[in-house]
Amino acid sequence: MGIKARIASREDQVQERRRSLLDAAAKVIARKGLTGITMNDIAQEAGCSYGVASFHFKSKEGLILAALDHLVAEYDAALNRPGTDEEAPADRLKAMVLLDFDPKISNAEHVAVWSAFWAETVRNPEYRRRLVELKARYHAFVRAEVVALAKERKLKADAGVIASTLNAIVDGFWIANQVHASGILGQKQARHACFLYLRSIFPDDF
Repeated sequence: MGIKARIASREDQVQERRRSLLDAAAKVIARKGLTGITMNDIAQEAGCSYGVASFHFKSKEGLILAALDHLVAEYDAALNRPGTDEEAPADRLKAMVLLDFDPKISNAEHVAVWSAFWAETVRNPEYRRRLVELKARYHAFVRAEVVALAKERKLKADAGVIASTLNAIVDGFWIANQVHASGILGQKQARHACFLYLRSIFPDDF
């Protein structure tokens, strides 16, 4: 094996280990919340030593924030998949709702992680800052699609209120489904409720 191949193999191993630690962090956070978990908890979940975890992430806080960023990146990649720029506004809104209740992206474990971070925003300014920025970005996404769709349909619509309401419906169902362990049925009902709301404003599109 040449030098370049060995370097590439080493980089792949590093990325694989980082990914396993991020996945392990999500599992531990979903199971225990954020209060009181340790780097060792995450290392054990990932099947590695404390030293390996510390090598890849210098601190527990760094690993926890990286786990949050990882979830966000997964969601963003799915939301902004290739070809979305060519889709109609209604189709992009539909895709976002479907993604919000997709078992692969927004499963019970992931929602539990989001809930854990939401719960700690009062005590942790860094969590609050990141989640505020994230919410603002998703609000802007929905608002822009509503503005574009209302323009197409020649309708007057308060895009900001519509975006806030739709996102609040999503958040509400995430929490309700988590509390009631509703699973697939809860996700189906949540999608139906979101589309019912959008249909009340854009009856020809949803």
